[in-house]
Amino acid sequence: MAEAVAIQKRIESEQHYGLFQDYTKAHQTTLADLLIRYLNEVAPRNKGFMIEAYKINAWLEDAGLPRQDIAAIHKAHPNPYDRDLHIPRPSNRRMSLPCDAVAFIRKPFSNVEPDDFSDFVDERAQVAEPATIDRDLDIFNTVCCTAINKWRIHVHCSPLLGFDRPKHVNDRDRRLRVDEETRLMAAAHIEDQKLTARALGDQMFGKKPSNTKYQRLSALKDARLAVQQAHLHVPMVATFIQFQLMTGARRSETLKLTWKHVDLVAQTAFLPETKNGFSRTLPLRADLVALLRELPGDGDQVFPIPTDYLRKAWKRICEAANICTEGDDRLRIHDLRHEAISRVAEAGSRTPGGFTLLDLQAFSGHRDPRMLIRYTHLSASGLARQLDAAFAAPELHTIHHGVKRLSKDAKISMAELFAAPLFSAAPIGLTSGSVQVDDVDEDAHQQTMA
Repeated sequence: MAEAVAIQKRIESEQHYGLFQDYTKAHQTTLADLLIRYLNEVAPRNKGFMIEAYKINAWLEDAGLPRQDIAAIHKAHPNPYDRDLHIPRPSNRRMSLPCDAVAFIRKPFSNVEPDDFSDFVDERAQVAEPATIDRDLDIFNTVCCTAINKWRIHVHCSPLLGFDRPKHVNDRDRRLRVDEETRLMAAAHIEDQKLTARALGDQMFGKKPSNTKYQRLSALKDARLAVQQAHLHVPMVATFIQFQLMTGARRSETLKLTWKHVDLVAQTAFLPETKNGFSRTLPLRADLVALLRELPGDGDQVFPIPTDYLRKAWKRICEAANICTEGDDRLRIHDLRHEAISRVAEAGSRTPGGFTLLDLQAFSGHRDPRMLIRYTHLSASGLARQLDAAFAAPELHTIHHGVKRLSKDAKISMAELFAAPLFSAAPIGLTSGSVQVDDVDEDAHQQTMA
């Protein structure tokens, strides 16, 4: 009784000073309830609503709970990220394999422990990539933080506190080899013939007296014959591949590009929204402008290619080009972006003055320059030659206390020096006197930097 009275007095005191925390909600609310609430209230405001919705619905199904109506949730939300978002009808097909370990979401929020997430990761690791599991954990972490900080569903500590995420390296260095680009473009040419015939067939089918399956097949047959005889060809997929290789744009950015944002005279393409939420302008090389002029340009989008069709077409193109489509060595569409940035870095190393990492950052659109560290060995060569030229001219350097220093006339800023590091994957020697950067000691290195 004395202990109960003491607890009562403590609670009354905490309530009086606004310090009392009610833990009953966490005992009465399951993690599944929080996932459903997050899906209804928060997820529609996010750019990746569809991905989050699919994942949460899959977890609910694996836990033996009913799936949520994604379209109805998006329609009912007062302020969704994209009001015109197209949500396909449910196909009852799973995008991933079932996971029995996710049944822990039926537990009360207060009872969820780090071991539950460890079991989930262990099972998912058997069938999913580490990056996919990491994104799953991102959703769980966001839901837990939202419940604690925004919805004030108090627990002693976050269920993820003490859980060690598995570490993984997600960088890919897959580049085009030998004649892979030539083979890709040859296969893309054949794919464009099929796509041209398909588009022409849809036009012919619209003029048919009826809309039966026989009429559609007949229209497609006539379209294929017309494409062969009239040599009709729209290089849609081939231009898409070259656009990726020459601009380094992301796939989603390219597919969303509209003609009103393309200026072929100024050789620019404006992206009003990118993956990181910022807009940027792509420079278009003259060769790419010539390819873009061959496209119809009669619609809003530059590349009116459905995402699902592009995914299947890319696999067909790689198979026809005898390029691996499975495993870590497979060539993905996103690898073309890495190839584009690498080519720009290599071109900079052959250009007087070269390209710094800041130049590469402007080209690629990365907000964090650390994402470009892998390209340092490709861009540092240009800076080395620029430094050689500056130190070789007597009027561009001075001697101070026995140390050779660049003068203002050298026109090399500190930003350029620090943007492209002196050390790289392949050591580069600076021919300043007899000093080599790859074998200089710490004191000499400090003098060189000075």
